[in-house]
Amino acid sequence: MTGLTQSVIQSDSMPEYSSAPVAVYTKDYMRQYNMLKRTIVKVYPYALYAADILDQITNNVAAIEKRRKQNQYLKDSYQNLKDEFKYVFYELYTSEGIMLMKLVHRETGLTVYQIAEAYRGKKNAEIFEMMGKLWDQDIKIQFDPLGTDKIAEHVIRDIQSGVVPFNNEVIILDKQEYKVEQQKDRERKEQYKEREKAKKQQEREKKRALQKTDKE
Repeated sequence: MTGLTQSVIQSDSMPEYSSAPVAVYTKDYMRQYNMLKRTIVKVYPYALYAADILDQITNNVAAIEKRRKQNQYLKDSYQNLKDEFKYVFYELYTSEGIMLMKLVHRETGLTVYQIAEAYRGKKNAEIFEMMGKLWDQDIKIQFDPLGTDKIAEHVIRDIQSGVVPFNNEVIILDKQEYKVEQQKDRERKEQYKEREKAKKQQEREKKRALQKTDKE
């Protein structure tokens, strides 16, 4: 890619041209960019939502004087946040869940482990960490914009600048809605299997017809 933004500098002799630098990305870079873009557009609204909620909780705790009431408020708030996200997590693929936790860290400065530790104590945070490992999720994972998440940071910058279309609407699923979505997903899979089965059957019939024609 060699696009240039040109401007003419007038002089007594010949015109001179200056140009702004243009980023050039490899095919592999753009493949990763597009793959991450689909994931980030899906989960980034939830990271922003979590950051807003945590800000509200922090402000509300500061207004509570008694330590016991603070602890109870944090406990209740954490439970509410966990309940809101529980079925959202169930709907995510492993890679999407990992990216969501990274983005939560990017927006809040805290890992999911640190959030659990702050609101429920270290013991509960360690339990969540063990559960996370069972599902191949590292709840201590951090967002690294200059290293492993450099391309993801590029996607987010493009979202923020309006280059990438983005809807920050957050859809919270309750238990019943989650069951409905699961049923729809099962039906989609069954329909896909039926289509593939029919396709293979047609291919077999076509092959038999060709073989019959050859024999004749």
